[in-house]
Amino acid sequence: MAQRLPPELEQLAIKYQQLEAQLTSVVTQKTAILSQIKEIERALSVLQSISDDATVYRNTGFVMVKVSKEEAVKDLENRKEELQIRLTSLEKMESMLKKQLDEVKEKISKFRVGVNVGEKES
Repeated sequence: MAQRLPPELEQLAIKYQQLEAQLTSVVTQKTAILSQIKEIERALSVLQSISDDATVYRNTGFVMVKVSKEEAVKDLENRKEELQIRLTSLEKMESMLKKQLDEVKEKISKFRVGVNVGEKES
């Protein structure tokens, strides 16, 4: 006969799995954003190394559009700033989720200790 987990422990286990999944998603998003920021920084570095009157194109889907170097730099800097704001938000979320995971893990540990003490008393 299979032994069922107490409902409270079962709920804690489910919550732990949900928090773990959310944390994995946040870390994945954070990694993608960091990659995009690095790409933008490389593009800005290239743009700094060319003359101000050089021909610059921006990729807009399936079409490349000619833009001024100044406009390209401005667009990239704006996008980088947006990504950094999103990154800060994800970092805060990651920290919060880790804290919640630790709290749930502690509750599960206390529950297990309580169960073990109860078993010894029997």
